[in-house]
Amino acid sequence: MIVKLLELVDIKTGITFRNRLLDNLNGEVEVIQMKDVDARCVISDRLMRISADLVNPKHLLQPGQLILLAKGKSTRACLIGDTGRKQVISSAFFSLKVKTPAQVLPAYLQWYLNLPQAEGYFRAHASGTSMFSLPMSVLKNLEVPLPSPDVQHQVLEVVRVRREEKRTQQALEEKRDEYIREALLQRILTE
Repeated sequence: MIVKLLELVDIKTGITFRNRLLDNLNGEVEVIQMKDVDARCVISDRLMRISADLVNPKHLLQPGQLILLAKGKSTRACLIGDTGRKQVISSAFFSLKVKTPAQVLPAYLQWYLNLPQAEGYFRAHASGTSMFSLPMSVLKNLEVPLPSPDVQHQVLEVVRVRREEKRTQQALEEKRDEYIREALLQRILTE
């Protein structure tokens, strides 16, 4: 079954701050900005902090929500984990909250939103060239294949196993490089 994204999630824009944000080391709320998310969807541990009175509680992120970078050079969807910290997003992001978690797994949706096919759709419909901006209307109309939750779990398990396989291969390559360097060094030292 193919469904439009707007049928699966509630979408909100991030907060537009009227003034330049200043880091408040005693602030209770962390602000995720464009610079804080890397290409692998890892959110920085060093986020700017602001006072809670600057934020409406409805903007606080919840575990299981997705954030989607909607401005810049590429889109990235990140799944918010249970960090125990209060966090909000800047206006460079959309937040996506799954309407019915029994129907669609947030991690499955994250995987799909990060596929080259979704990126291609976003690029084809976004405004701008080198730095693009994704309109909410485009995001809402993304068509998402929606298999059963069992199949979604299977997809995520294959993705997890493949990621682990890549890590193992990379570790083996590093060990092989180290072995070759040591062997070559021994060879030239015994010459």
